[in-house]
Amino acid sequence: MKKLLLPLLLACIAAVAGCGDREQYAAHRAERSKPKMEVGATMVSVRRAPYPNLDILPDGRLRVDDIEIPLDEGQRELLQTSFVKLQILRQNTLTEATAPADASGRTVPLEVPAGETPFPPDLAQRIPEFKEYAEALANPRALR
Repeated sequence: MKKLLLPLLLACIAAVAGCGDREQYAAHRAERSKPKMEVGATMVSVRRAPYPNLDILPDGRLRVDDIEIPLDEGQRELLQTSFVKLQILRQNTLTEATAPADASGRTVPLEVPAGETPFPPDLAQRIPEFKEYAEALANPRALR
């Protein structure tokens, strides 16, 4: 009986010690797996599993998993304009007191002002690659 008591006690202690971290980890994983659009200084990345990542470059080029997609001039101009709007929102968000410096490198939610949209509502009709990414476009985040 004494031989079983010590391993059982150690197993209980280990289980109790790990309980608090699981909830934080689960919340962290849930947040990371959400579809999102990350606005960085040199690129806008649109992520939605299980679909490939879309990357919008400053000059309006579009890459799907590092493969450049040919766009006509109107599509390219649309993406370039959207990129500039998102960069302005990113700069405004990162300079406000609501986004203090954080060494962890976590993203900060971008608040799009009412009545303003970085992308037109008919984006998926103009550029078919965005068809499955509406949820990700609705969750913009600023990279520090």
